[in-house]
Amino acid sequence: MICRIVVVASFLACFALQGQVNESTAVIEAGGLSLTKAEFEQLLKGDVRYKLAFTEPATKRAFGTEFGKAFASEAEARRRKIDQSPAVQLKIKNYTQQLLAHELVVNLREGFLIDQAALTSHYEKRKQFFSQPHVRQIMVRSSRAGKERPMEEARALANSWRTKLAAGADFATLAKAESEDPGSREKGGDLGFIARGTTAAKFEDVAYSLPVGKLSEVVQTEYGFHLLLVEDRRPMPLESVKAAIANELAHQEMDTLLLNSYKLNETYFGK
Repeated sequence: MICRIVVVASFLACFALQGQVNESTAVIEAGGLSLTKAEFEQLLKGDVRYKLAFTEPATKRAFGTEFGKAFASEAEARRRKIDQSPAVQLKIKNYTQQLLAHELVVNLREGFLIDQAALTSHYEKRKQFFSQPHVRQIMVRSSRAGKERPMEEARALANSWRTKLAAGADFATLAKAESEDPGSREKGGDLGFIARGTTAAKFEDVAYSLPVGKLSEVVQTEYGFHLLLVEDRRPMPLESVKAAIANELAHQEMDTLLLNSYKLNETYFGK
């Protein structure tokens, strides 16, 4: 009886050991290629769905399937020696260059994130850029009732409203009467304080650079034509814009590093 218990216990211990997945355990295999648990999770960290993968089993399985198919595709391409084609080798080289360029920016950004002196200095120089504007707008849509509107017609309408405003018309009153943005029209075009990344890039550029109280020129975006009025600015604390500053500094550093660091054949490319 004791022998049987020992045998069963040994079997269960062995089964439990086999069921364990440590950092070096291969979790995806295809055609001789494999990916360990540690490698899989490191690759996942760059994906916004990373946290979901470890709280929702279906998401984790979907990730595994996605990676599995990629590994199987790579294995089959290598079996057919596609990776040895000179044209494909050039593409691999180009993709590698793009990846490394991206990772270089990431590396620079991480360095600036912990450089408090550089962050503070840049913040002080660009305080207006990092001050959220309180914006009103009047909008002319590029389409109405699902139909495209002639571009020049929409632009001309926006310009006619700007003429009225420049002549002294009240912005909020005109916005209530004429603006084609249903979300702000009833509030006299009031959009409140605008956070970066929440509006069209061209709209945002104007909103963040326009002096308080000054009427903008007509601004065209993918949604139509806009007139903006900045009523106030709210300084954003350094802590809340550190990531944006680090990103700016990283790209500036990248531009400096690349300046005059390569040579083009002028006979081929021209001057």
